[in-house]
Amino acid sequence: MIHWYDWVTPTNPFASLFFGILLTVFVCLMVWWETKDWKVVRTSFVSGVAVSIIGVFLLTVTGFYS
Repeated sequence: MIHWYDWVTPTNPFASLFFGILLTVFVCLMVWWETKDWKVVRTSFVSGVAVSIIGVFLLTVTGFYS
């Protein structure tokens, strides 16, 4: 479940992934606006999603959400 304050400090892995991917989409829109190159946008999106997934995994393993 996502709460209104999860954008500040996510309280569960789903909220972290949601806001990480949302931020990634926003950055990808800005990258497209500046470059108009879909290859760069795809690379930015894949990199952002990978960083979000790895970050959530590491936070889960270390017990941040417990």
